[in-house]
This record gives sequence, structure tokens and C-alpha cells, in this order.
Amino acid sequence: MRVLHVVRANALERPGGDLAQAQGAGRGLRELGVTVDLVPTETPDPAGYDVAHVFGVFEPQTAQRQIAAIRARGVPLVLSPIFGDLRLYFATSPLLVRALEARSPRAVERRLAAMRRLERKRAWSGKIARQTDRRLAQQRELLLQADVLLPSSEVEAYHYGERLRVTSVPVVIARVGADEPGAASHPPRARAGVVCFGRVETLKNQAALLYALRDVDVEVTIVGREYDRPYSRLCRRLATPRTTFVSSVPRETVFGMMARAAVHALPSWQELPGLASIEAAATGARVVVGTRGSEREYFGPDVDYADPAEPASVRTAVLRALEREPRTPGDALDERLRALTWRRHAEATLGAYERAVAR
Repeated sequence: MRVLHVVRANALERPGGDLAQAQGAGRGLRELGVTVDLVPTETPDPAGYDVAHVFGVFEPQTAQRQIAAIRARGVPLVLSPIFGDLRLYFATSPLLVRALEARSPRAVERRLAAMRRLERKRAWSGKIARQTDRRLAQQRELLLQADVLLPSSEVEAYHYGERLRVTSVPVVIARVGADEPGAASHPPRARAGVVCFGRVETLKNQAALLYALRDVDVEVTIVGREYDRPYSRLCRRLATPRTTFVSSVPRETVFGMMARAAVHALPSWQELPGLASIEAAATGARVVVGTRGSEREYFGPDVDYADPAEPASVRTAVLRALEREPRTPGDALDERLRALTWRRHAEATLGAYERAVAR
């Protein structure tokens, strides 16, 4: 079988979870004997391929052009929407950023209290609601054009029906994997500090993490590309002398940094469930994740959870993780990770391709 993987045109210059998922799936599929070509473009040419696979509908206009080019050739289409319900993020994240921009902790806390009162009373109306509902309508139309949908979790699949009202397209769950074989491959070692891998942006919520840990005596390393300059400036203003920013590191260096950290913390507004968190857990790190995506489906009771809208919740979760005993090879989280491999992801994906061709 020949398969064309399609990602956004700037994916190589601005890598993210969509590119990582496409690359991981490609590696697993090639092990199964599938021929896979990856193209970053808005106008793919699927001629000669058995299936075309598009990753991501988070840029609806881009995805529409990709899908239209594929449909024009009559090639079966599999779609990994990488979709989360971001209404609360769009409504609340700007309020959180404005609160953290205050010049003193007392002023921040006053704004956070006002944000909580406003959030409880806030109806889903106004400009943000109209823009978000319009975006959801566009994403719904994209999903309806696919032959098979390939979510990475039951939670994501649930949102297709509950939020987008898409029930007529077949769904195949393909949980994402990790490149590392698990904590068992990492002998016990001295670990220290908190590390956070992810693009520095409001969705990943590094500013809340830095504010939450502002008076905690711990090294914090923020690793990620910075495309949102105002948000990056806010993060740097919230940093302490024990905070380090690293723009990017070679892929081979990532696991080493994770394996030296005591905790990987990513209190994001939406992860499905967050490849960085899976990979950090695979190196034996203790993990803190958010509560708004599919994190619980992947990690269960074996990590600590933080409400991304509450810096106090982030602080409590990180402190709890730091106080946990170091992980041991073969622990409960390690056992969970054994089921999360790109090979298994590829097997489910190949089943989706076969189903798309049959349709």
C-alpha cells in the first residue's frame, strides 16, 4: 500500500504535535511494509497513492485546501483531526494572561479572583463565541468529507459527536506512542528540577507554571520555540534566577534532558494527550499534566493533574510530584506506556486505511 501523509506547509519550520504524530505514524507504518511519503503542503497531489492522510483541522482553511485537492483526485481520505473543544480556552485564557500581567502577586490574585467570578457568570456569547462557533462549523464540514476519522483517544472521538455532531463517518481509535521503550530502560539516577517541553504559547500555559513556581526553590527549564513574542516576554518577566529558557534542542538531546529532570510539567489547556508528556514519562520522569484533554485516558491515576486556569492548582500538582518517590522501572505508569507504541498506532492506522479503501 502507498500512502501520502499531508501536514501544513510550515510544519517543518514550525514543528508541532501534528508533525510529530505524522512522523511517528510513518515510522510505524514502514515497519509494517507500507510505503509512506510525507509532504508539507496545502495542495497535495495524491495521484498514484492508495490513501491520503491529512493531519489536523486546527487551521480550517488550510485543511480545506488539502482535502479539496485530495477529493479532486478521488483518492480515499483518512483524517486525523487532532481536535479538542477549545471554547473554554478561547474564553478564559485571555483573562488568565491579563491577570498574570499584573505587576505584583497581590494584583495578580485580585485579577484571578475576578476571573473566577466572571467565568462562572459568563454566557457563551459575544465576539469570541461567534468566532469559535464559526470555527467549529468549519471543522465539522471538514470531518464530514473524510472516509475514516482517526482520533488518538476516546475523548477526542466523543467530541466529534457531542461538539461537532459528526456521527456518520467511521471512527478508528489510534492512540499515539513514544519513541522511548519505557522507564525500565533508564536505570535509577539523580534527578532534579522541573522541565516543560512545548512551544511557548498561551495554549501550553507556561506563564501559569512560572507564576505558580515563582517562590519554589527549584530549577525550572522551559524548552520550546517562541513564536508569540508578547507571551514570551510575559514568561520571561515571570521567570526567576533559577529559570532557564532553551529555544530548541536536537531530537537526540530531548530524552536526555527529560531523563535528568525530576518532573515534567505541562499544564496545558488542551492536549490529546501531549506527546511530550508521554515521552517524559517514558524516560522515568514524574509527570504533571492538564485536565481539559485526554490526559486522564492515557495516564490514569499515575500522574498529577492541574487545572490550567488555576495557578494554585498547578503549584499544588508540581509540589506533589516533586514530593513523590522517584519512579522505579516497571511501575504502574511504565506498564501503561508499554501499550503506547508507534507500532500499535500504525496497526490501528493501517486498519483505518483498509477501511477507507473498502468504502
